[in-house]
Amino acid sequence: MVRKSLIIVIGLLVVLSLSSLACAQDVWAWNQFTKPYELFKYQITQYTSSWDYEVGEDVLKETRQLQTVELRQVDDETTEVTIANTYDVPTNRLSDELSVMGMGLGWAMGAAEWVGEFMILGLFGTELELEVGSSMQTFDGSRIRVVEKQTVAGVEGYFCTKSRREDDGSGNRVDILTTELVIAPDVGWPLLVRVYKDDQVRYIMELVEYASR
Repeated sequence: MVRKSLIIVIGLLVVLSLSSLACAQDVWAWNQFTKPYELFKYQITQYTSSWDYEVGEDVLKETRQLQTVELRQVDDETTEVTIANTYDVPTNRLSDELSVMGMGLGWAMGAAEWVGEFMILGLFGTELELEVGSSMQTFDGSRIRVVEKQTVAGVEGYFCTKSRREDDGSGNRVDILTTELVIAPDVGWPLLVRVYKDDQVRYIMELVEYASR
């Protein structure tokens, strides 16, 4: 009788331990900024296709910029936000570019390839369990997988892939990679984003500096 009771107690302890682990599972604090101060500095690389008359075909053109977002809590109800962009502009287009920036559209236009993924992140971000090997399916049929841990700009996060399954024309189902992400549980924005199109990287948003206190 004593032995049977001991087995039951041990079994309950195991179940409770597993339950505690499940409850303690990390999830992403997506788009949440609760720290008194945070600094995000990203390098954004975008590849756009344009016709090259010299080679007679479309080629990918690379453009880069640095984006800095600084968040500082003023009090319990107010947070000061500072956004800065650094990038190269042809001198003969400077007036046009500054006019666009004056309307506050510079960052939004540069992030065109990222907007769709940004919206999807908002839907799945708080549901995905951040544990190597876990996965989930999104509303559009894509599957997100947590592959491994990676460190970006000194912050440890989880490297995730997002892919959609398609028919290759021969009746075979293949996974098409659309996005790669690195996310950290307590950092509200991704540490790294790569957006793919036709098996080529079209947009990269990589954290190069991060600070919080």
